[in-house]
Amino acid sequence: MPKEFSPEQWQKIEENVSEAEIDDRKSDRASQELRRETGATRAAREKARDVGSPVGGKRKRVVEKAFSREEDFEKAAQDILGADGSPERLLVSLRLKNLAHALREEQRIEKAQKVLRSEETDILKSIEDAPTGVEQEALGEIRDELATLEKTHEELLASSPEAYIGLHLKELKEYKQELEVGRIVETPYVKEQADDIVTHFNAGKPVLIYGHLGSGKSELAMHIARNYIGKEALVISGSKHTTLAELYGHQVLAVDQGTGSTVSDYFLGPIYRAMQEGRPVIIDEVNAIPHEVLISLNHILTRRVGDKVNVQQNSGTTVEVKEGYGVMMTGNLNQGQEKYVDRQDMDPAFLSRLYKLEYDYLPQQTDGNLEAEAGEGNELFHLMLARAIDKNGNLEAPRDSVLKLWNLAKAARVTEDVFAGREVSNAFYFQQGGGRSVRYLLKKSVLSIRAIDNVITQWQKDGYQREIDYYLWKEFVSQSTVASDKAYLYQMFKDRFGFFTSDGWEQNPQYGSGGVIESFDVKPPENAPTKPQFFGPREVVAFAYGKPPERKEWPKLDNETEKKSKAVEQMDVAALQELEAFKNTLEKDLNQLESEVGEFCEIEGESSKRASPGTQEENQWAKAKEREK
Repeated sequence: MPKEFSPEQWQKIEENVSEAEIDDRKSDRASQELRRETGATRAAREKARDVGSPVGGKRKRVVEKAFSREEDFEKAAQDILGADGSPERLLVSLRLKNLAHALREEQRIEKAQKVLRSEETDILKSIEDAPTGVEQEALGEIRDELATLEKTHEELLASSPEAYIGLHLKELKEYKQELEVGRIVETPYVKEQADDIVTHFNAGKPVLIYGHLGSGKSELAMHIARNYIGKEALVISGSKHTTLAELYGHQVLAVDQGTGSTVSDYFLGPIYRAMQEGRPVIIDEVNAIPHEVLISLNHILTRRVGDKVNVQQNSGTTVEVKEGYGVMMTGNLNQGQEKYVDRQDMDPAFLSRLYKLEYDYLPQQTDGNLEAEAGEGNELFHLMLARAIDKNGNLEAPRDSVLKLWNLAKAARVTEDVFAGREVSNAFYFQQGGGRSVRYLLKKSVLSIRAIDNVITQWQKDGYQREIDYYLWKEFVSQSTVASDKAYLYQMFKDRFGFFTSDGWEQNPQYGSGGVIESFDVKPPENAPTKPQFFGPREVVAFAYGKPPERKEWPKLDNETEKKSKAVEQMDVAALQELEAFKNTLEKDLNQLESEVGEFCEIEGESSKRASPGTQEENQWAKAKEREK
């Protein structure tokens, strides 16, 4: 082996390593499938095969295919990497070293940010009227340090291809975990809005989160209560039938345990209970609540921590407002648009008491090709990729899947803008029967995150049996109950984003006459998709965020580097992935256990014991957390 390689030679070696990485990931994925099918680890399967014992599995064809892929792709990867000490293996060692450094540094940055934000929150909560000079200096220092950490994180991303790919992949995998449990995903846009809401909530200001159907207003409010305020919120679901009793409580009949006689008691409603327990209260769909009920909140909205509030509906009863109480509301503020016919126009005097934040759909480009437009501004596309990849960041799907998902993300954002009544390019106007082009407003259909998830989920559950166009029609377009919405969506998806153009799709459907569409229907062809293709994390990250930075450092060709390379090569990537999956499962189980214990303690009136230091429950919990580590 030569003592040095030219940059061009290293580039070729890099290509070889990337090819080997794809083969290695294919082999690892086959190993995971075999573990799921047979219940045996790879070592156990190899031992069984050496002694001629059969390896189980109900789906024999799947097991046979997985065995073949596991062995063939592993051999292909090893052939490319060559013997110990080869330049390819030296580069693998450098890649792993860079990735480990990036993950450690990001963890350090995140811990420091968490401490600083907690310190900032404590100072802001303690300010009574205006910050003192000392408080201003402290807040200034904290914010400067946060800005420095953010800059450090940006520099870390650009420090090596592995840092860029590894940290972005970590983000996509976190998105996937949140999507799978049905929670809101904290993209940069969501976090920015959450920080704004929390700032005002902590200042004692009631917050109104308003926006259109499917934007995720209610999920955002509950996410903030759980993850920023640290309390489960009490939720009031607003409707035109909401009464004062549903907000404040009502009289109930109870049996006196001493005398056995029937007595009248008062059951506190969620507003007073939230004050008493120090919990946020979320009033969902607030502008569906009748005006005469809403105005009763005027006095309640100005209450602060420490205030004693008289329960007007039960004379003589008072509750003290505890830390953690506050009000968040969600609603659709169209102020007269016909879309939300059951919503009330809200009183200006009532609105003046609130901090109002418009929560929009996720940022997403609506034109341009993927290679040119990939980057941070495509959060909707990032969520769609996160939904499609497996837990290790691989995507094995029909060859045109990434392009289809990109076009679907762009189209989804257009439907959101059209539904919201925003100005859009005349390219997205409706070409009515007769060729007349008019601006159209979707009445009841919008391709929200939930609707996208339905499309992708059914596509995957069917094993990619048909092209994604079929599922887009069946799970979304055909579900519209408004004929003109259905016609507009079909036309836009077909003419502007390349869907519904393969064999069998109607290319010239009837789009009505004179602007009137009585009915619209299409019979979807069951076309098979393109052949599957495997995309590894490097490709997935490049699709989402753009190409990684150029490599600034190449391996050094010396004996010491070869020794380190051999040590790194002994790491079992598949075993690490299995360990990560186990850790994630354990973490979920522990969180569930904590929730159940908390609920039990609250019911039994034992929550104070759990909060005090040195209790048996706390010691057990600390041990469980230590085992998790």
